[in-house]
Amino acid sequence: MSQGEIEFIKDTVQRFYGADAVIRNFGPDPNRLEIHVETDAETDMRKYDCLGVLLTRIDRAQISLEVTRRGEKVRGSAKLAYRQGVIL
Repeated sequence: MSQGEIEFIKDTVQRFYGADAVIRNFGPDPNRLEIHVETDAETDMRKYDCLGVLLTRIDRAQISLEVTRRGEKVRGSAKLAYRQGVIL
């Protein structure tokens, strides 16, 4: 992932989830982008708005976005993000 992509991802996610959002990139396949966001904000439909903005500038075969609210039980692929993810 290029430095420009990292900055775009951080700016976009922080616009939707706030400056205190923790953003992790996880997943072994460079053709796919798997992003996890840990936030104090509600986990609502803004996830899809954020994903739509990311899709406009990042060229990958697949982009996924998982959002976990701080203090909630971690489920599914978010567990991988906590264990193996790299904080952007």
